[in-house]
Formats: sequence, structure tokens, C-alpha cells
Amino acid sequence: MKGDAAQAYREHRALSELTWRFGETLLVGRSKQGVRGFPDVDPALEAFARAAARGRLPGLSGRLLDVSATPALLPLWGEAAGLSASWTLAISSAATLRAAQATLAGRSLAASVEVVVALPWEVAGLFDGVLWRPPADRGRSRGLAELGALSALLTPTGVVVLLQHKDEGAERMLRDAAEYFREVEVIERHQGWRLATLRGVRTAVVAPSVSTEFETPLGRHSGVVGAFAAEKLDAGTALLLAFMLSEQGGLAGARVLDLGCGTGVLARAARIHGAAEVTAVDDDLAAVRATALNLGAPAAGQRLAVLHADLLDGLAGEVVGAFDQVWCNPPFHGGRAVVHPLSAAFGAAAWSALRPGGVATFVVNKALPYDQLLRHWRTFEDLTPPAERRYRLLRARR
Repeated sequence: MKGDAAQAYREHRALSELTWRFGETLLVGRSKQGVRGFPDVDPALEAFARAAARGRLPGLSGRLLDVSATPALLPLWGEAAGLSASWTLAISSAATLRAAQATLAGRSLAASVEVVVALPWEVAGLFDGVLWRPPADRGRSRGLAELGALSALLTPTGVVVLLQHKDEGAERMLRDAAEYFREVEVIERHQGWRLATLRGVRTAVVAPSVSTEFETPLGRHSGVVGAFAAEKLDAGTALLLAFMLSEQGGLAGARVLDLGCGTGVLARAARIHGAAEVTAVDDDLAAVRATALNLGAPAAGQRLAVLHADLLDGLAGEVVGAFDQVWCNPPFHGGRAVVHPLSAAFGAAAWSALRPGGVATFVVNKALPYDQLLRHWRTFEDLTPPAERRYRLLRARR
């Protein structure tokens, strides 16, 4: 593996110190690439701290649910603020989960803290308070699904504290919230941030569906709101799928990894066309749930696995050097920002997952420097169709 790709992968996996000043208290946690706000604290928390310092936050106590996607910083804040509370952290990103676990490791907090790997609509129980940072980069359908789910998790006197920026759709979210709650009050506006409390659930409102369906060359395909390309087949994945199907005989008997599987279109194709083993991996729990639905039952002697992981973190014994083929439509955004090191990290993870002589096939945005990342492999081919203007289809052999 070329040095710069290996370094990018090491940097992707590394945990770093994260500090958040709350009044006179310095709260110290851990973060990593893939966590919202990295390498700094999510700026939403700065708005939260400002509102708290001004005495604008509601009195929070009892059972609190944290769906802020921050790496366990809010329980640290609760400790510093002297809250009488217990915490449940619902985390759906494998990267955030790892950072949160590192933040909490070795700490002795007065409050109990439970970390659950769950989407908001999978959380059980009732809560007196919810701290919610909507995933603005996952689309309005995901925001509505979370809003409906959270309204069902509140005690009669409970409150949701909503944190969002106007450029992320905060004003629309506040209007949507009014369909679910009788009281929607903006308690802080600062530099575009909106901090609002939601109270009094409207019992007649039915939460929207979290499932989607769309057509693919493989037939009807399921999605989960917020997962990548959950409502239609992504154009890059369609290009990669067409190439995969054109040489489907090459899948028979192979051990195949769908790296960053999304809703599992490629994993499903490998399963249908005779791969001996299909493993699908994604950081996003919504993607993992969708892929598990779409893979279906294995054929006789076939092995299928869907894994929730930040690239290959925690999976070394299962995936390193194990696969004949890797298929990948890698992400290159962290939120709305282009993150080029993420591209290199995916390339390096694919290398690590392959046996010597194994082949990785990528579809990538033409703006990404994947040809530079793959030229150090044993062989490298650009298989992009002449008429294709947006994407490149690349294949490399370890």
C-alpha cells in the first residue's frame, strides 16, 4: 500500500482529543474522522453552551435521551451542570460510537449513561427530555421520521430541545415540529443557530414511514430514510452495478465485500449471481438495516453478513486479507464538505480487505484523485465508458 494512502487510513482510524469549554469548565472527550464537527466540537454545542450560560435552557432532569450525534459530550455537560439525570445515548454512526465509547472509558460519572446502537425509532422507553440535533444532510424525510419517533418517546411533561442552523433548514423544521407539538418555542437565536423547545405531543399525528422502495435492475429494492440513495438508485451505483452484471460469471464462488454498502444494491447483486460469500459494511446504521432487508436468504452453502463498522475498524479478524473482490462506491463528503482523505481511506481499506491478487472495482466522482491512489496497485485500469461524463469506473488488483 502506498505511503500516502496508508497514512490517510491511519489518520481516519485515529482518535483525537476533543475539548469543549462550558463556562469555566473544560470538558474533554474524544473524536475522529466521520464524527460530526471533527476535528472540532460541533458548533451547535457552542450555541447550546451560550444558551445555557444565559439561563435559557429548560430545567432538564430525570431520564434524558441524547440523539445529538456528539461523542458523549452531553453527559459530561450534565455532570458539570449538576443535573439529576440518567442518560441514554442513541448512536447510529459506527465512527461516533467508537468516539463516544472512548470519551466515556474510565470515567466515573454520577449519572448512569447507557449507550445504545439504534436509530431514533428503535429506541425503547419514555424520556423526560430529548436533546436532538437533526441530521440535516440526510434529507427532510429523515428529519420527519426522527421527529415522529421522538414525539412518541416523551413523557406527558417531557421536552425536546432542538438545535439546528437556519442554513440546515431550521425554520422548516420548526414548522414541521408544530405539526407534532402544541408548543414550539425558539429560546435562542445566535449567528444562524436556532435553539427551540418542543412540548405537548399532538396525539392525533401519525409518524411517517421510515421505509422506502424503488426500482433497480434487480427488481424492487428497499431503503431506510436517511441512508445514502434510499429513495432511488444512485447514478454512480447504477454504473457500477451495470458493469458488475456484465461480468456476473466472475462472481461465482467468489468472496465479495461491498465496502460502504448503502442500501446493499451491489451486495444483493453478488448474492444473486453466485458469490460464495457476501459481506456488506457501512458506518451508517440505516444503511445496515436496509442492506439486511435486501440481501434476503442465502443459497445453499452461501454465507451472507451485514456489518456495522467504520470501514474495517473492529473487523480485522473477519475481513483483512479475506476477499477476492471488493466493490465500492465510496463517499467523499463529511456532512456537506468534501473530505479528500476519506477517499484515500476507502482505497486503503479496500487494499487491506483483499487477498493478494484480489481485485477492487470503484465508481468515483471524476473530481476525485482515485487514479493517483490506485496506480501503486499491481495493475490499474480505467474502465469508464466513453460516454460517461460524471463518474469514473476504476479497477485495481492487489
